[in-house]
Amino acid sequence: MSIVHPPPPPHLRFVPPTLDPADGEALARLYDALEARGVGTREELEALVLDWDELESAVHDARALAYADMTGDTTCPDFAARYRDVVERALPVAEERGFRLKRKVLASPAAGELGSEYAVFLRDLRAEVGLFREENVPLLTEDLRLAHEFEKVIGGQSVELRGERLTLPWLLPLLDEPDRALREEAWRARAAVLQGDAERLDATYDAMLDVRARIASGAGLPDYREYRFRELRRFDYTPADCFALHDAIERHVVPVVVADQERRRRALGLETMRPWDLTADAAGRGSLRLFDTADRLREGCGRILRRLDPELGALFHGLAERGLLDLDSRPGKTSTGYMAPFLLRRLCMIFMSAVGTRRNVETLLHESGHALNLLLARDQPLGSYRFPPVEFAEVGSMAMELLARPFMGEFCQGEELERILDDHLIEALALLPRTAMIDAFQHWVYTTPGCDAAARRAKWIELDERFRPGVDWSGLEEARGNGWQLYHVFALPFYMVEYSIAQLAALRIWLRSLEDPRGALDDYKRALALGGSRPLPELFRAAGVELTFDEGMVARVVEATTARIGALA
Repeated sequence: MSIVHPPPPPHLRFVPPTLDPADGEALARLYDALEARGVGTREELEALVLDWDELESAVHDARALAYADMTGDTTCPDFAARYRDVVERALPVAEERGFRLKRKVLASPAAGELGSEYAVFLRDLRAEVGLFREENVPLLTEDLRLAHEFEKVIGGQSVELRGERLTLPWLLPLLDEPDRALREEAWRARAAVLQGDAERLDATYDAMLDVRARIASGAGLPDYREYRFRELRRFDYTPADCFALHDAIERHVVPVVVADQERRRRALGLETMRPWDLTADAAGRGSLRLFDTADRLREGCGRILRRLDPELGALFHGLAERGLLDLDSRPGKTSTGYMAPFLLRRLCMIFMSAVGTRRNVETLLHESGHALNLLLARDQPLGSYRFPPVEFAEVGSMAMELLARPFMGEFCQGEELERILDDHLIEALALLPRTAMIDAFQHWVYTTPGCDAAARRAKWIELDERFRPGVDWSGLEEARGNGWQLYHVFALPFYMVEYSIAQLAALRIWLRSLEDPRGALDDYKRALALGGSRPLPELFRAAGVELTFDEGMVARVVEATTARIGALA
């Protein structure tokens, strides 16, 4: 299965509409034409920037579209070949030739005349030029290839359970079932599949660590963490801020999560909480099925968004009409969820594997927040401005989940509605220790030489004790130690603390909306429309919150949120 590929815009400044970015020679000729231009005046420089941005956006879209096809069917050799062609033929040309253009722009005497609207663009260019090394281009390509190896493994994972062949996303709803034996069977079946692939994934990760260490060394940096912080343009916070946030979450959030676990344990009459008990309903009710088809999910979330705001609802409906929502679960499809931005087309798609659960509804609303962020910002002049830095991108998605809460009656009513609203807030808080734990793990990995597979397992268990105490893992130590083998750890290194930062900001936006719903929503939309055109602290302020790692803020947000969870009252 392939998504519907939206065509490029009919009127382009510079890029031929027939360009295939995987044609490295054709792509290089366009870069040659840009390099040959004069940039002595502001007008010449701005024209070069806009044309180059269009070309970069075309390359970006080619990769995003190929990735969507490849993750939609990891068994299709044509999709895998197309993705490989884009990665191996287009990206190295764009990296190498783009670097020359970055230097050309920064060296232009007219760079200082571009005006404040280009301030973030020029800031980012300076950071990228400082990081780029031509010898790293093949290493960056190899890193992407290894990430694809991980995708192929997880895309092929399935289990046989009680006579049915199930993809792993279909096992997760079973962990909510009142039948404890079924929960354990589903959990162990999933763990067995993950354990079967653990050695292969360890080897892939070892290769990644070697490649990433060489990338950092090639850039003249002490370790990959330093490289990745610069690559992610983390201008506004440091590793020390991350550690401070980890500590605040440990002090103020972990006790709330442990209290919820203890509530469930007592209600279920269990001696200890095992990993398959953590999401079981305390009243012994079965897993809720909120919808039976992907169409029903799409329609219900569409109505929620229209009720929240007609403009947001119309934008979501436009994606559905264009065939840009790939929501069902099927064999060979990667189990992750994401929004893929198409910068040249000023469109995007949403990808997930829906199986009928509350979490699926929240996932679609979450990814819709990302999509609406891009759609509200699509009139920004630069492709790089049409989507914000990841820290604020996650504010848009997580706040959408929370702002949609008053309209969740589209999927259930009465006691079921109260249940899903409580569970959502509990899991919003429980996400914070989990993301802090994964972030802490990666800080350790990339600053600890020689951390082999055994050391990684030991460190993960140590962090699990710190951030997720109170669970009985006896006899399950091997499965516990493999818990770090996650999509973000492999494919998006260090993209994790953003979830902690954003969840706390999203909770503050939601808490404000309880008192001033229109004002909170208007500020949210205005901030999203800025895309990436402002520095990160300004984007947060536009949404009505501050970018802060203050422990007092964490304590206040947790206290106010917990007070609104009926099950913990």
